[in-house]
Amino acid sequence: MLKAPVQTAVIGVGNILFCDDGLGVYASQVLAKNYDFSPAVDVLDGGTLGMNLLSYFQRYERVIVLDAISVSDDSPPGTVYSMPATALQAMGAYRQTAHEVEVLQTLEMGALAGGMADIQIVAMVPEDIESVKMGLTDSVETHLPNLIESILQQLAQWSITATPKPSPHALTQVVRGYQTLSTVNESTF
Repeated sequence: MLKAPVQTAVIGVGNILFCDDGLGVYASQVLAKNYDFSPAVDVLDGGTLGMNLLSYFQRYERVIVLDAISVSDDSPPGTVYSMPATALQAMGAYRQTAHEVEVLQTLEMGALAGGMADIQIVAMVPEDIESVKMGLTDSVETHLPNLIESILQQLAQWSITATPKPSPHALTQVVRGYQTLSTVNESTF
């Protein structure tokens, strides 16, 4: 019997080398390491794929994009926003980093091409996206559980059940895993 294809993806985007800019990537890995999903969900590290996200937006029926978001109001760092992609496209002030611009351009290009997934953006206001360091600021790290909860709520709206795994991984373990990979990659040069 053939297994039904996975219809839903959660994609974390951002650059983990610029502090809170990588919060979407870290959040995606916290999800992958701490939950099983029924029906299945592909949880992906989209990093700084930019325009290459288009293939994912066309491959899946539903996609949640996790990202840092720049907003024009005075929302404090750690504030979580959950919105359909069309609402994000209407937020001109969002375009403050290179990957934010690329995500929006990819959404716009996909809308023109047609055949796009139902895309939901779950994003958090960062504190620091300019410092070159891995990890998150205290304010973003403190509020990351709120971001995870928003993702789980969106999945539940799509009738997807998230079951906690028996051995949870803390955010610090996820960040440390990326730092270890970075150190290994640097030592191979």
